[in-house]
Amino acid sequence: MSKKLIKHANVFDGKNSKLKENVNIVIEENLVKKIVSGEVSEENFDEVIDVEGYTVIPGLTDAHVHVSHNESIRGYEPRIDEMAVRSTKVAKDMLLRGFTTIRDAGGITFGLKKNIDNGFIDGPRIYPSNAYISQTCGHADMRSSHSCEHLPDGSWTSPALQNRYGYVADGKTEVLRAVREQLFLGASQIKIMAGGGCSSKYDPIQTVQFTLEEMKAAVDAASDFGTYVMAHLYTPESIKRAVKAGVKSLEHTNLMDDEAAKVVKDNDVWVMPGPQFSRSSESHGKDQPESILKKADYVRKGEVIATEAINKYDLKLLFGTDSFGDPDFIAKHQLEDFSFFKKRFGSFKGLVAATGNINELIKLTTYQNPYPDGKIGVLEEGSYADILAVKGNPVEDLDVLANEDNIRLIMKDAKVYKNTL
Repeated sequence: MSKKLIKHANVFDGKNSKLKENVNIVIEENLVKKIVSGEVSEENFDEVIDVEGYTVIPGLTDAHVHVSHNESIRGYEPRIDEMAVRSTKVAKDMLLRGFTTIRDAGGITFGLKKNIDNGFIDGPRIYPSNAYISQTCGHADMRSSHSCEHLPDGSWTSPALQNRYGYVADGKTEVLRAVREQLFLGASQIKIMAGGGCSSKYDPIQTVQFTLEEMKAAVDAASDFGTYVMAHLYTPESIKRAVKAGVKSLEHTNLMDDEAAKVVKDNDVWVMPGPQFSRSSESHGKDQPESILKKADYVRKGEVIATEAINKYDLKLLFGTDSFGDPDFIAKHQLEDFSFFKKRFGSFKGLVAATGNINELIKLTTYQNPYPDGKIGVLEEGSYADILAVKGNPVEDLDVLANEDNIRLIMKDAKVYKNTL
């Protein structure tokens, strides 16, 4: 049995603001066996890592990414095999930024996840949604122009839809089939598009997508398989309909108002208010079409009110970046989003959103949880040995995590991927 010791650790456990000071973390195989104070004999350990002077935290989780949506040249639509190959680099780079777990919010991840889990390639744990599910003319109706067609035999002239990157479904029957197809491919949760989006051409932000009956069909099918639905949306109308349907995780919510926030609170629903569009238009890419930039500006204007509502009702918060597109852009901005979370929600709340809250969220996946043998997002007995050592204390200053150089040790499943202590 492999045994490792991390000594002289000041530990943030993923939940409590007070650090456990100068403790020792005993790891057996890929799990934390115990965390103890006092001296521990080093002679029976295969590896000893001294982290004196650093803050030790659980591995980070980005609860909203799209690793296979990684093309870097606008106007060029890559083949499915090209996207799959590029996703291996995107995933590995995320791991080397300290994200030991990600929740993929839509895309093609089956082969990537399988080969990370079996050790063939390096990357974070993946909670996959598989294809986005969208109504016709919804946010994941990924036709690039009006000339793309849905053919009588059921095939598409849009490569993204033909390859099931997105899945278009209308009516209860089609939604049920779409959800079950993703579950067949191992989805740990289901992702639906419940409102308009910034990066799509044909659906205004204000649109409410899927009827209540269609949304409830998705929720029922997911629930029958022991898991939950997450929904892309921005507006109060979309939020209230999704909550009524039983959706348990709301993605973006930038235009949330007080009334919608109260509905979310009363129904114990999670919120991922990622700051994807809180950056300037310039930093998000000057090559974006004017229509998309206008949508992004519209969304940004509502974010202050949404932030106030989230804090007022102390909504259950997830850290997510919506990282997609050019890998160089992801590398530049994924960790930077911790600074946005600090400004909006404070350091401690922002850090818990990326650690301990994940351990609560994944309980919604019940027997669909692909990683049932350990706890994720916390650092305690029985948690996976997904551990970071950080220069500084992110509990007090979340900006620490915005700088990749401050993350000195990255361990996932007890394997060290970075050590610059």
